[in-house]
Amino acid sequence: MQAKFTQGSIFRHVCVMTFASTAGLLALFLVDLVDMYWLSLLGIVELAAAIGYAGSILFFTLAMSIGLTIGCSALVSQSVGRNSREQTQRLVANLFTVIVLISTPVAVAAMVGTPWFLQLLGAEGAAASYAESYLTIILPSLPVMTLAMACGGVMRALGQAKASMYLTLVAGGVNAVLDPILIFGLDWGIEGAAAATVIARLAMLTYGLERIMRGFHLLGKPAWSSWPQDAWHFLQTGLPAVLTNLATPIGVAYVTAIMAQFGDAAVAGNAVISKVQPLAFAGLFALSGSIGPIAGQNYGAGNRERVMQTLHASVKFTLAYTLVACAILLILSGFFIDAFNATGEAASLIRAYCYGFSTMFFFFGITFCTNALFNNLRMAHWATIFNFSKATLFTMPFASVGAAMGGPVGILAGVYIGSIIVAAAGYFTAYSKIRALPMPATPNAS
Repeated sequence: MQAKFTQGSIFRHVCVMTFASTAGLLALFLVDLVDMYWLSLLGIVELAAAIGYAGSILFFTLAMSIGLTIGCSALVSQSVGRNSREQTQRLVANLFTVIVLISTPVAVAAMVGTPWFLQLLGAEGAAASYAESYLTIILPSLPVMTLAMACGGVMRALGQAKASMYLTLVAGGVNAVLDPILIFGLDWGIEGAAAATVIARLAMLTYGLERIMRGFHLLGKPAWSSWPQDAWHFLQTGLPAVLTNLATPIGVAYVTAIMAQFGDAAVAGNAVISKVQPLAFAGLFALSGSIGPIAGQNYGAGNRERVMQTLHASVKFTLAYTLVACAILLILSGFFIDAFNATGEAASLIRAYCYGFSTMFFFFGITFCTNALFNNLRMAHWATIFNFSKATLFTMPFASVGAAMGGPVGILAGVYIGSIIVAAAGYFTAYSKIRALPMPATPNAS
């Protein structure tokens, strides 16, 4: 077992890991966008609004899954950096059991609270009914998705970028094939889209466990004697990471609720943006998941300078990627409006985003990266502080003022301003904390 990130060019590691992960994420995000497209062909505006409402709730469950994956990947990457195969095998098995124990009751709670959550978001009538049907099918598969994502986190911690990419490609491929069959072929509508997602998650988990067990030989029976200690270390990183990621959907839900004041058209326009955005900026989502293992291995190996290089390389990558992605969005703005039959307020919102507000993702990207470093360097509480500040203090009042001054487009402007402040504070904090970072002693290889 080699800690490959402790040697060679940091920027090259960042690019290789990120582009491999991007390919997999693009598959998932593209399928998500195609979901919206297929449903838009049904010609029912409430369906698009329903996906927007349901997406806000699913964002909470996804945030939990990402947080647990971050905790898993951070501990495994540090173990790999210490070059201890036996410890890593034990760790993976123990952490997977903790993940299942956490995600299962969360899924149950989400299912029970769905009507209340939809009401809180302002969903009414047919849109609320469609959203509830969609969520009732998807939410029970939350433990499946969380464990599948953890498999991907272990692969990235090992530096196996291609294996992690294939994991998401499997899910994307299955979903893409099943969508038109279930939505139109069986005439299941929005329930068909949900069923396709569940089956794709099962396929993703099957592939992930097979690779972890047979390909990398890193999964056996849990070691119950060490389970409490491993669980405690995981919770110290995983729970703050969950809280950090839960902050984002809080902000998203608030923005959705503010948008709802301007009608279903505004919510539908925002829903299209929410589907286009992760597709356009998949590279930055992938970057935040890629630099954590790079920093974690070097932290485990006791190399502070390479951890600092990871911060600098991630910012350079973020700037270059954002410029290219925003240029593409500008060119394709008319296509998105036509493809989703957007008119009126929805079209104006999509156009404003593509014409310039999409550049806010440069600042989002910096926050993603600094939070990833905090989570992987045993400073997870800083990520929690910055993400909650971003979702509350620097989103809610800014979005509200923007809505009052400029309607739906004003909401985008308010969120943009808040993102600049948080990104700047996060970067300078990360820089100073890494400079003062105590390096752990590295034990002999085993």
